[in-house]
Amino acid sequence: MDVKRVHSRAGKAGLPPGSLVQVAGDAAEQGTLRAFVYDSDTYSETMAPDLMALQLPPPPGMVCWVDLDGLNDGRMVSAVGDRFGLHPLLLEDVLNTDQRPKLEEYRDDLFVVMKMLALDPDTGSIDVEQVSLVLGRGHVISFQERPGDVLDPIRERIRHKLGRVRKSGADYLLYSLLDVIVDNYFLVVEELGRRIERLERKVTVRPGNEDLLSLQELRGLLITVNRHVTPARELAGRLNTLQSPLIAESTRRYINDLQDHTVYIAETIGTFRDMLASLENTYHAGVNLRMGQVIKLLTIISTIFIPLTFIVGIYGMNFDHMPELRWRYGYFAVMGLMAAIAIGMLLWFRRKRWL
Repeated sequence: MDVKRVHSRAGKAGLPPGSLVQVAGDAAEQGTLRAFVYDSDTYSETMAPDLMALQLPPPPGMVCWVDLDGLNDGRMVSAVGDRFGLHPLLLEDVLNTDQRPKLEEYRDDLFVVMKMLALDPDTGSIDVEQVSLVLGRGHVISFQERPGDVLDPIRERIRHKLGRVRKSGADYLLYSLLDVIVDNYFLVVEELGRRIERLERKVTVRPGNEDLLSLQELRGLLITVNRHVTPARELAGRLNTLQSPLIAESTRRYINDLQDHTVYIAETIGTFRDMLASLENTYHAGVNLRMGQVIKLLTIISTIFIPLTFIVGIYGMNFDHMPELRWRYGYFAVMGLMAAIAIGMLLWFRRKRWL
C-alpha cells in the first residue's frame, strides 16, 4: 500500500463507523448513473434516472441493474444507498476503494468487492479498479471508481437480448458481471505470459543487463495480479457454497465454473512465477558463462605471452657478451622461435579442448 493511501485512510481517523468518506480513487472523475430494467421480452435503459421512480422490488420476472460510474459524488452514493436500503457500513466499503476482494452477507443483500485489471498500453503497467456489487431481490447495484470498464459485453447482451442474461434473474446478472471481470484476468495473464516467452528467448540467446530489470518488472506485475486473484478465488469458492435465498440453484453451476476459472488463473500465475525464477537462474548462469569465457580467453592470451615476454626480456638485457646480438640471422631466429612457441601452445590448448 502506498503512502498516499495510508494518508487517505488516516483522514478517516475519529469518524463514526459508516461515515461516507472516499478513500483513494480519483475524486476529479465525474460520476454517471444509469439503470437497466429488463425481462425476457422488454428492456429499458435510462441515464441518470430518478431513483424514486424505480419500482422496488421490480415486478415479478423483471430485473433492475443500477450502474454507478465514479465515486466522487458522495451524495449520489448516499442516495442510492437510501433508495435501496443499503447498510451504512456497506456504503463505507464502497467508497474505500483499496478494499480486498471479498463477499459479505447483509440482511437483505449480498455485497461483493472485486478488482478489475487491465494492462496500460502506454506504460505496460497494470491498472487496478475496484468494483462493488450488491445483489438484492430482483436487482443488482454496481459501483465503480471511474467511467470506463470491462462490463460493456454485459450491457450489449442486455440491449440485444444475447445469451441467458435476459432470461435469468438478478443472481445470474451478478454472476455475469463477475465472470466478465474474471475473463479479463485471462487477457492480462496471457499478455504477461507472452512477455515472459519473449524474454525467455532473449535470455537464452544472449542475456543483457536490461533483462534483469525486465525480470524484476514482470515479477512485480505477477505479484500485483496474484494479490487480487487469490482473494477472488476465495470469494468464488465461498459464493459457490453460500446458502442464500438470493442465489438460485440453477445459477450455482455457473458460479462453480467461475470458481474453476479463478483457480486456473491462480495456478497459471504460480507457473509463471516459477518460470521467472528459473529464467533468473538461466540469466545468471548465462552471465557467468560469458564471464568465464572472457576470463578463459584472457588467461590463454596471457599464458601465450609469458614465454614470449621471457625471451624478449633475456635479449633486452645489456650484456656485452651475447653472441646472438652479433649474429646476422639472430633477429629472425628469435622471432621464429617466438612464433613457434605461440603456435605450439595454441595447438596444445586446442588438443586439451581449452579452446
